Amino acid sequence: MRRLRNIVAAACPNLQQPSAAGPSPAACASSFAEQEGMILARSAGYKVAMYMGSDRGVSLAERPAVEEAFKRGSLDVSWAANVGDLADDTYIIVTTGAQIGREVLAKCPKLALVAVAFTGTDHVDLNACRAQGVTVINIPGYSTDSTAQLALGLTLEHLNNLPACHATIAAGQWQPPAQDDLRAKNIGIIGTGDLGVRCAELFKAFRVKSITGYDLVHSEQFLACGGTYLSSLAAVVLEADIVVICLPLTDKTRGLISARILQLLRPDSILVNVGRGEVADEPAMAALLKERRFRAALDVFAQEPLPSSDPFRSVPSDALLMTPHVGYQSSTSLQKRFDATVKNILAFLAGHAVNIIV
Repeated sequence: MRRLRNIVAAACPNLQQPSAAGPSPAACASSFAEQEGMILARSAGYKVAMYMGSDRGVSLAERPAVEEAFKRGSLDVSWAANVGDLADDTYIIVTTGAQIGREVLAKCPKLALVAVAFTGTDHVDLNACRAQGVTVINIPGYSTDSTAQLALGLTLEHLNNLPACHATIAAGQWQPPAQDDLRAKNIGIIGTGDLGVRCAELFKAFRVKSITGYDLVHSEQFLACGGTYLSSLAAVVLEADIVVICLPLTDKTRGLISARILQLLRPDSILVNVGRGEVADEPAMAALLKERRFRAALDVFAQEPLPSSDPFRSVPSDALLMTPHVGYQSSTSLQKRFDATVKNILAFLAGHAVNIIV
């Protein structure tokens, strides 16, 4: 901490230092690391590439705002729409969804950091980055609240038949579609990390009948908000009226929600996926939905944007609600993501990297 203060004081004499009565050194460590990162970036001229080689995800922010923020951090930022646009001397790549694999690593031999402006890192070849000595960092938790809110909203939209209600009024009619109560339901949470716990908290506020969960790692927070773990994934699906998938995509979760698991759902069951599309057998799900074996609400898909020929597009709307991966796209979440991305990069440059994946 003394070294950081000396560096910052020498390079930025107008920066206010914490007083004895002010924040503790631990509380100020992040801001000092950021200042040191700015200084090192200014002296070394590190090149940062905003890599946009994919339709997945949304841009970090409008281009002028990104350039201004990186300029304040003394970072030289460029824009790349494909691998060929990446400069050979790129030191840092920022990606919101573009694939980072061996081709990108070969194009950028000086690459030191992949800053994922996202929580999921399934689009990054972590083994290749590890082999080349490239650090990968992400932004956990920035959209937990907004994604949990969406999971609850999708559930309520099904229970209250909101699209059908609107269509009834628009058609000049008044006969109400069937309505249902959330309080009378058993909730199953698949994946009880931060997102699963937040979903459980929101459902608990409705005083639902029960909240059960399945995860390889048990969470004390999930238990504290009234959740109960069952012995198997199948047991949760059989017990629950509403199943909410909150899983990240890993080798262990890919395809976990198999056709056999989906067949356990009942016609009155609702399946909500706000985790990752590839954790479920999507072709099997689409086929079962067309048979009205259950209802579903999906914010995530194995391929995004969803192809025009995808079988989900031909599922009736009363059986399937779809949103274009909006769970993380609230204005608050996107601003958190923007701020955290810049801070993460500066902390890395100062030798104090946070949220390290590899």
